[in-house]
Amino acid sequence: MKKSIKISLGGLAFNIEEDAYAILEEYIESLIMHLGNTPEAKDIVADIEGRASELFTDLLKGMQTITIDMVNSIIEILGRPEQIVNEDDSNGQSDKKSEEPQNSEKRRLYRDGENGIIAGVASGLGIYFNIDSIVFRILFAVLLFANGLGAIIYIVMWIAVPIAETTRQRMEMRGENINFSNLEKNVKEEFNKVKQNMEKRDVSGFFRKFFNAMGQFLIAMGRVFGVIAKVIVVILAVIFISIGLIGLLATTVSIFFGSAIVSLFPSFSGVTLAGLIGTTFDLGSTLWVVIPLFFVLGIPLLALIFLGLRMVFRFKMRDTVVFVTTATTWIIAVTLLAFVLFFQARSFTIRETVRDKTELILESPQTSTIRLVANANILEGTDIPQKFFNLDDYSIANNNGKPMIMGKPSFFIGKSTSDSFELLILKRSRGATSLLARRSANDVNILFELQDNSLMVDPFFTLSQGDKWRAQDVEVTLLLPEGKRVYIDRSMEPILSANQTCCMSWPDELVGRTWEMRGDKLVEIK
Repeated sequence: MKKSIKISLGGLAFNIEEDAYAILEEYIESLIMHLGNTPEAKDIVADIEGRASELFTDLLKGMQTITIDMVNSIIEILGRPEQIVNEDDSNGQSDKKSEEPQNSEKRRLYRDGENGIIAGVASGLGIYFNIDSIVFRILFAVLLFANGLGAIIYIVMWIAVPIAETTRQRMEMRGENINFSNLEKNVKEEFNKVKQNMEKRDVSGFFRKFFNAMGQFLIAMGRVFGVIAKVIVVILAVIFISIGLIGLLATTVSIFFGSAIVSLFPSFSGVTLAGLIGTTFDLGSTLWVVIPLFFVLGIPLLALIFLGLRMVFRFKMRDTVVFVTTATTWIIAVTLLAFVLFFQARSFTIRETVRDKTELILESPQTSTIRLVANANILEGTDIPQKFFNLDDYSIANNNGKPMIMGKPSFFIGKSTSDSFELLILKRSRGATSLLARRSANDVNILFELQDNSLMVDPFFTLSQGDKWRAQDVEVTLLLPEGKRVYIDRSMEPILSANQTCCMSWPDELVGRTWEMRGDKLVEIK
């Protein structure tokens, strides 16, 4: 077994075999000797070491120790000094080499500080997507009119995207191969450019001082805006993290424990979202809906938390495994949820109506007035009668630990075709087939009771235990013979329909009064 040692390369720690380390050290020494005592030598060697550490990280892939083969492979990629062909003595070979593609490396997004106007965001995006930066500058300017969206995006990218400060980062930004030859060439070009700029300075005192003062002013303003931008980013990050945490907590508790929807539905109590799903879906287990729903809602909230944390701490995450796994999980959850909803939708394709007419026989046949009252005792027997999950005209109560679906009927006053008081009940429901729809409609329960001359009607209809919600609804019509009267108690106001056919009065105008059927119209008896 070969002896290995621990080294630090490019800021990262590695285990490397001794003979492999000797080759690597010899290679670094050859670079230093080739470069000599030049100002740019230290930067080139540091960039080479940083690139080598990245390549070693990719080659290891779970292995613990760098081998000789790995070192030789990295050296071939980076290039040796003796392999560099002198442009003056290459006999045209350098021209051929210059025609080879330079952008074989994957580009990385940086802010271009050299060519940027403000912070280099647009210039960096232009280089990354190989598009003229003026396109992005125009896009940011246009988005400024969208409630300042352009400024927000620019500031966020200013903070989140690093600036290309070193030669290596500028090469990564352009997608150039990071090897010894390219690094040496780029560093020397940058040093020569700086040197030329220094030599071109004129001695015009006034203009030099003026532009120097303007530059200092702009730098100071840039720092001020930088601080403001950082504060804004921190505020946005806190908002993102807060929304993500609150949303994730509310989603988890609502789905599995059933007490966090209280902010949206103040009257909610005791029934989990899984329990609500079980009242509608024809599934052996609600987990087929609950688990995908949790991932569909939870993963974006986790992403929002991650974005907020990254905006604050500005950490890097190069491993794409987590991202790919999370995205795949979300897509699978959405697909599964879509399939479940699609197949469940078949249970709502057909609508059927069941008709039930009952003759109301009063104790005294001579009685011409019937009293209409809503039964206030319907909620007796429920676990927590004063608290429900309310949605439109439906309610879900906690009945002995199990969800009980309740709905609000619509009550009408109509003309009877006979000489007796009659009660007409129309119960409607949906189903996958006509038979299932009629069966579901038949199972709807609405109670009424005739006491003396008072008709007591339940203000809610209920579904039998275990029945699923199929958009059931109930219409109850009290049919009055010609010349007969009805007194409508005020307790009926919540269930009286506003679309009465025999009169034009609103429910609050009907209650507390006596009405007589004359022809096809209700006439108030004062």
